[in-house]
Parts: sequence; structure tokens; C-alpha cells
Amino acid sequence: MERFKKLPGTEIDTRISSYLGSHQQIYFNLDTPALQKIEVRRAIAQAIDVNAFAKTVWYGYGTLSASPIGKGISRYHDASIQPYPCNPKEAEAALDAAGFKRGAGGTGGTRLKLRVLYNPFQERRAADFVRQSLGRIGIDAAVESYDFATYVTKAYTERAFDITLESLTNLFDPTVGVQRVFWSKNFKVGLPFSNAAHYVNPEVDRLLEAAAVEVDEGKRRQLFTDFQQIVHRDIPSIELGANPAITVVAKKVRDYAPTGEHIRGSFADLYFQP
Repeated sequence: MERFKKLPGTEIDTRISSYLGSHQQIYFNLDTPALQKIEVRRAIAQAIDVNAFAKTVWYGYGTLSASPIGKGISRYHDASIQPYPCNPKEAEAALDAAGFKRGAGGTGGTRLKLRVLYNPFQERRAADFVRQSLGRIGIDAAVESYDFATYVTKAYTERAFDITLESLTNLFDPTVGVQRVFWSKNFKVGLPFSNAAHYVNPEVDRLLEAAAVEVDEGKRRQLFTDFQQIVHRDIPSIELGANPAITVVAKKVRDYAPTGEHIRGSFADLYFQP
């Protein structure tokens, strides 16, 4: 990327498609007994340094967002929501208090074991980053690697995971791209890209359903703000944000992505500047 930037006839486009709404996240399987305790989920969130994640896994080109509605949908994104501060010592103390003490082997003992999946649209090194982060607080996170079709079956049909790294885009509106993930009525075994966490909160359901039909923009924005605040407190997920979207293009190529579809558009307006 740095070499491309220095080429005189080349430019780098890192815009997020406002239609696709790129977003990546980590979901907890709330059917896993240990993860039903919010103290454990919060401890895991505190063990993962999302800034270091962005620098190492995304090479510094992603756009962090701790909210389930990312910065790509700016009119509904709640910028006040920030990642849980990385604090491994506090995370370890919380796990002790929750009854998950290190094993008899001393400070190097294991507290619990978790199965970690990842959608191949996320990088394998993202899963390795999570595994190493959890290892520091005594959680043995075993990463399982599958092709895309097998991953979908494992995560959404067999539900054979404790944590999964997903790549579920926000799309162009939260009712289309975000509601499917947190709406309890969309927990359906065998349905890909649905409510993987099996998250259930009646107030979240009410807010999402109200926002889906609200025509007053101000009221709709408030409904989505309230939704984001509750989800952040409940921690059914760790939101990462938009993974890098990088287009290397010759400067003479003009109007190649004039719409929200970005490079997924028709190129009908594309032309070459002499």
C-alpha cells in the first residue's frame, strides 16, 4: 500500500460503500453456559485491544466502530459508544469473581475452553489475534478453520461454536442489515446470517420493530440510538467496525464509483481522462 501511494499515476481509494455498509464483529453464543454471564463477556471484551487489532489485522486501514450501527450509516451511528477499555488485569479479576479461576497449574492454568469460529470473509489472523488475547487471561480459545459453506453450517445450523468472528454488513439501513442480527424473532436454526448469538431482549425487539415503521426521522434516529446503547450494555457481541475497503486505481480513471454501490456499480459513468 505504501509503495502504491508513491506511484505518480496511482491513487488509493479507502471509502466505505454506503450501500454495503461493511462491518465486522465477534458474536458470543449465548447458549454456552459460561457466556451467559455478562461478567465473562465483559472480561473477554476487556481482553481484546481493538486498537491493536486494527493496527495488526487491518494494517491500520479499517474504521473502528464499537456500535452495532457502524460509521458507514452516519445518520444513525451513535459515536458516543466506545470500545470497552482493554484491561487484562481487570478481566482476570472479573473471571475469578465469576467462578472461573485459573487451573491447579498456577498462574498459567486454564480457566475455561472456548471454540472459536471465523467467517472466511474475516482474516485467519483475526481469529489468531482473539485466541492470543484470550490466552493471556487464561481462556483456551481453540480456533476451528473451515471453508465458507462449512462455516455457515457450523455456525447457523449446528451452532457448534462459543465465539464466532463474523462479517455481517450493515447494508444501507439498520432495519435491513442490523435488525436481523439482534431481533429475537430472527433466531432461526439453519438460517444463515441471522441472530447467531441467540440474543433476546424484549426492549431491543420493541425498538427495532418501532424503527422499522417510523416515518419521523428524528424519532427513528432516537429509537436506533436507544437500541445501540442497550446492545452495548448487554454485550452479545464485540463490534469491530468496517474492515479495510481498498481500491487501487489509475488517476486517469474517472467516475468509476460515483454512487453508494462504489465499485459494485455499473461503471456506466466511467471514463478515461486524457
